[in-house]
Amino acid sequence: MLWSMPVHHAEACFACWAGYGPGAERLNKPLADLRKIYEARGSDALPYIRKALTTSTDPLVIKRAAVYIVELNDRDSIPYLEDVLSQLIKRVAFSTFGIGTRGYQGRLAVAHALAKLNPPSMADQIWQKYDQLDHNRKSEVPYILNALEDPKLTMRLMLILNRAENHQLMVGALNVLADGGNSAALPVLREKAGLWEAKAGRAVATVKPVKPVFYYSVLEIKAKQAIDAIEARDK
Repeated sequence: MLWSMPVHHAEACFACWAGYGPGAERLNKPLADLRKIYEARGSDALPYIRKALTTSTDPLVIKRAAVYIVELNDRDSIPYLEDVLSQLIKRVAFSTFGIGTRGYQGRLAVAHALAKLNPPSMADQIWQKYDQLDHNRKSEVPYILNALEDPKLTMRLMLILNRAENHQLMVGALNVLADGGNSAALPVLREKAGLWEAKAGRAVATVKPVKPVFYYSVLEIKAKQAIDAIEARDK
């Protein structure tokens, strides 16, 4: 009889949280709690909001905390936002890295918040560490710099293209140029699009030890898309 009895677990399950709040809150109690305390206390909830921002690994919670900080225009919270974003360049950080990871989603939301508060830019700090980062961390940099509204964004993205370190890193730089680059990139993009078009249809390995492979047809398409997007913004 004892073995046939159901086992009761102490931790909460999805069913326990079902119906806790609307939308994404339905199965996300911490997200709902953050909203409720903010609505109840306003700026007095800032200690709780800051704790949620810096301790949560849930990108939805981090994004909501960052949004509340912006809504309150709380410049005293800027160091907390910067601390979250600095995970990208810390030697040891308990996070996940790379486009699409939960850690990246949280950092991107924080970068957008920092841009709205117009703090001393972290873009320079991130770029100074770029060469020391691994591939996954490097892949985030163009998107984070764009979210930070880095005034040197176009120049830095062009440097990534010129280094030709990795195909995916170049694709990321081209994607962000299409989204936030300026006309200073156009001459180089047109030149590179022509060179890549001539090499399109074949993958070529460099003589570097890591032997990265570049798919020039993809790079050509991305470059032309970036050119079209920049030209459309300039009209």
